[in-house]
Amino acid sequence: MSADRFSRMILKMQFVVWVVYGFLAGLRRWPAGVAFGVLASIGLLSLEASRHIKVKLMDWVLLGYFVIAAIATFLIRSAAFPTYSSVVIWGLYAAVTWASIIVGAPFSLQYARESAPPESWHTLAFLRANWVISMVWGLAFSVNIVLASIALNPRNRPLVVGVLAPLLTMGVATIFTIWYTKISRQRAGRA
Repeated sequence: MSADRFSRMILKMQFVVWVVYGFLAGLRRWPAGVAFGVLASIGLLSLEASRHIKVKLMDWVLLGYFVIAAIATFLIRSAAFPTYSSVVIWGLYAAVTWASIIVGAPFSLQYARESAPPESWHTLAFLRANWVISMVWGLAFSVNIVLASIALNPRNRPLVVGVLAPLLTMGVATIFTIWYTKISRQRAGRA
């Protein structure tokens, strides 16, 4: 299996981790959800390492969140953390995304290099495309911080505003990424 295909599989598995975690949290099985998240994210990182696939920045964010959640749940025993966990999740993803852009290494480069020929990695078009894609994801994560914050008020339809709207935002960012990648590749082919 190619590195690109394997990374896409890992991304899907990460989504499953979030779904299972959300399901357990929704059933008020917070500690079980956190324990599952820690073990699953360690398992995914180990799977990547065993295949000699470079562990990506967003893989570390997944593990980082669950480590923070485990500390808050099992060591500090914070009763408030479950309430604010969505804000923390989106905040971590947004912070890491914006930091990767600021330091000149947009996180999407790690994924794009697995499916692009090495001779294109340093071209202006390739770098610009990944800067744009990472910016869109940074905006999506930032919007989700706002949505998760609004959802903290029970009168604001927390399920719609805090869960469904962020999923829609992620869907839009995914569709944009697929579309923009295709357009960028077509432009590069004409150049």
